[in-house]
Amino acid sequence: MKKMLLASSGPSSSRKIKKIFLKLSGKSPKDIKVLAMICAKDKSRERRYPQGIRKDLRKLGIRPKNITFANIHKNISAKSFSKMEFDVFLSWGGNTFLILDRVRKTGFDKFIKRIVNQGKLYFGSSAGSIIVFKSIEIAGWGSEGDENSIRLKNLKGLDIFDVAIFPHYHKELRKEVLEFKKSAKYKVQELRDGEAVLVLGKSKKLIK
Repeated sequence: MKKMLLASSGPSSSRKIKKIFLKLSGKSPKDIKVLAMICAKDKSRERRYPQGIRKDLRKLGIRPKNITFANIHKNISAKSFSKMEFDVFLSWGGNTFLILDRVRKTGFDKFIKRIVNQGKLYFGSSAGSIIVFKSIEIAGWGSEGDENSIRLKNLKGLDIFDVAIFPHYHKELRKEVLEFKKSAKYKVQELRDGEAVLVLGKSKKLIK
C-alpha cells in the first residue's frame, strides 16, 4: 500500500505529523532507518542540510547513525542504494527545479516510484512534496517561488500523487494561490509549515 506524508516542513514540525510518521514507520524510533535525499550544490549546504535533518529526526527519537544521506547533486546513482535496507525515504527541500533535474539524472525518479509502490514510507518536505505531482510548475509561482536558474524546460514530475502541493503557505500569499488555482487544471493544496497530506493507498487526508 502506498504510504506518503507530504509536508511543508520537516517530520518534527507538528505533534500530529510526528505521531503519524512514527506509526507508519512501523518500528521503535531507535530502530528506524532513514535514507535522506538532499541536493547540496556547495559545501555550506552539504553541512547544513544533514545537520538540520539529524536535528529534526532526533526529536522523533531516531538515531543519527541510522540516517544515510544521498546527495543527488553529486555524480551518484540510485542503483548504489538499491540493496540498502531502510524504513523511510525522506526527500528534503531546496530549489525544486534543480532537484527534479538531478532526480532524473541520478535515477532517483525510478527509485522513488519503486519504493513507493513497495509500500515504504515516503516523506516529502517542501520541494520533496512538489516533485511527486505530475508537474512542478507551481514551484516557480508567486513572489516566493523558486527561481528556474537552470532553465529546466521539462517540468514533468514523478506523477505518483494527484494533487499539487503549495508549501510554506501563509495568509500574505492567499491572493497568489487563488490566482494559480484559477488557471490550473488540477487540484492544488496549500500547506502551512506544520501541515501535511497523508496518503494511504488511494485515500488522502489533510493533517493540520
